[in-house]
Amino acid sequence: MHRLEFQVITLFLAISFARTNPIVCREPAQLPPLITDVLNESIAILPGQEGMILRGLNSVEDSFVDITRENISNHRNTETRSCSVKSTCPWHFVKNVDPNRRPKTIIEAQCSFSCCKRSARTCCDLNNAPGCTRCQPIYYYVHVLRRTGCDVTTRRYTYENKLEKITAGCTCIRNPNIFRPPFPTMPS
Repeated sequence: MHRLEFQVITLFLAISFARTNPIVCREPAQLPPLITDVLNESIAILPGQEGMILRGLNSVEDSFVDITRENISNHRNTETRSCSVKSTCPWHFVKNVDPNRRPKTIIEAQCSFSCCKRSARTCCDLNNAPGCTRCQPIYYYVHVLRRTGCDVTTRRYTYENKLEKITAGCTCIRNPNIFRPPFPTMPS
């Protein structure tokens, strides 16, 4: 048998074996240190910065992002005196759970309504007129360790530091008035 034929047959058997015996990964003995970079977390809230800061999360394979949200009922933060209930855009708290992330569970807010309380008549869900209002999440960013793959030689998961967007609360916003005349300009 020629050497090339032997290599092709060996490669074919290796691929067949890999398909029938997928690599099983385990957690690493030690996770990389979690970066706590408050500057990057705060810069991420600036307009236009979010995409630049969060582009790393887009590089994570979809199979390693498995976020589910579970309502937290009868929690002390949902009492009637809380600002989350008294707000024009009330919110409640949920557990943001992802087994592919460390920490696995993060508590975040979720808007309870899409329409602002005081202006339900002008809600953007009912009409999309200029000046209509709607509830909008307010975000902040936290550093997490995100599972990004599996090292085939060590059969251990790999983790990377990533920034994730978390909802802190909700606020009432108004659509811009498209019929408002533009700012006056000086004649040239």
